[in-house]
This record gives sequence, C-alpha cells and structure tokens, in this order.
Amino acid sequence: MSFGSMKLTHADGTMHHLGIDETMIAKRVLLTPDPLQVPFYAALMDEAKKVGEYREYVTYTGTLNGKPLSVMSCGFGCMPSAIAAEELNHLGVEAILKIDCCPALQPETPVGTLLAASGAVRGEGATKEYIDLSYPAVADPALLGRLLDSGISPGLFRSHDCRSLETPWAAGGRERIARWASLGVEAIDGETSALFVISSILKLRAASLALISENYATGERLADSDKGKRRLFAAAAEALLCC
Repeated sequence: MSFGSMKLTHADGTMHHLGIDETMIAKRVLLTPDPLQVPFYAALMDEAKKVGEYREYVTYTGTLNGKPLSVMSCGFGCMPSAIAAEELNHLGVEAILKIDCCPALQPETPVGTLLAASGAVRGEGATKEYIDLSYPAVADPALLGRLLDSGISPGLFRSHDCRSLETPWAAGGRERIARWASLGVEAIDGETSALFVISSILKLRAASLALISENYATGERLADSDKGKRRLFAAAAEALLCC
C-alpha cells in the first residue's frame, strides 16, 4: 500500500491546520482533545510558552526535567486527530501520546484508574478513507511498553464519531454499551483509533492513555479530576520522554 501525505503550509511556513512550524514544536508531543485543557497541562511543564493557537489546535512548548516537550490539543474526534498526526509528522515529530478523561465500560475498573490503549475498535469513519477495516488500530509497542512498565494496565478502547450515542443516557445506549463491554472493550473515546492508524502508516510512534473519570457500568464518577489529570500527565510525560 502506498500513502501520500502532502505538506501544506501558509505563506509564513506554518502548517495549514496546526498553525506552527518546525521551530515551535518538540520531537515528542502530548495530545489532548480539548483546547481548554492545554494550559492546565502546560502549567505542569517547565517554562512552557504558547507557540500556536489556530482552529482547534492550541500548542505550548517547554521542557520537563530538561527535555523538550510540547502539549497540543488535537480537537474532538478522529478527523482532526488524523490531521494532527499527519501535520506533526511533517514537522519531524517522532512520538505522540494522547491523554484524556474517558468512561469505562467494565464494572471492575474503578474511577481514577490510568488505562493505556493496547488497541482501538475503529468505530469511526475517518480512517476508512485512508485504509480498509482489515488494517488494525494498535499502539506503538515500545511506547505502550513504557506505560506498562510503570504499572499501568492495558485495555481495548473504542473510538466513535458520536460519543454521546455510547452513553447510558442515549436511546439504546445501554444496549450498545453492553454489547461492547461483552466484547472486552474497556473504555470509549473519540480519537485513539485515528491516531493509531495514521501513525502506524506514517511510522510515527503513538500511544493513548486515559484517566477513567466515570464508569458507565457502576455509575461511579471521579470526585477530584484535577488530581487525576496531574497523575495522567506525569505518567504520560515520563513514558514519552523515555521512549
């Protein structure tokens, strides 16, 4: 299979969608869907500065323990996440790790758990435009291994274009959840499958780490999400900077 990804830039040399160039981004990037969460994570870095804010992509770059690191929003859903992976690859980024708060489907998974995606169900349409469903959405083995070595458990994620349909409050939502839970899916998000598929094609290392903020099977919700997000950031950054 051949795959062509064209580098599109503005007149000033910044990427068409991300609004940054090679001088603004580290080789290792933490991604999070929500632009409003980026300053929270950037504050946990050393001397992080905002270097880009264009469309849904907000980027801060700084250091952590003396090593360059960027945190960037990738937008909600698989299409903006696929764009992020392609354009980061054009900027010379070597590894990306998505962090997010996600719901669990299995009753034995307590809220506050950090769960690393070993693979993802391709329940979205974006990656089908790149490659058929026979192509797997799996994490980079080395980057996933770093997360597992730190004691984090692996799990199967499901990425879906309309996460609201995969909730207990949607019509037929409980039946949909029960089906995926019975098939071993542990968490739901909107981006992991695209990041895995596009990154695998481009030979860009990618992983996805979730803080379980609620459990659809038990109804439990995480009381202190900020504390959990700090643990999420620390675990992700350590794995990413060591890979």
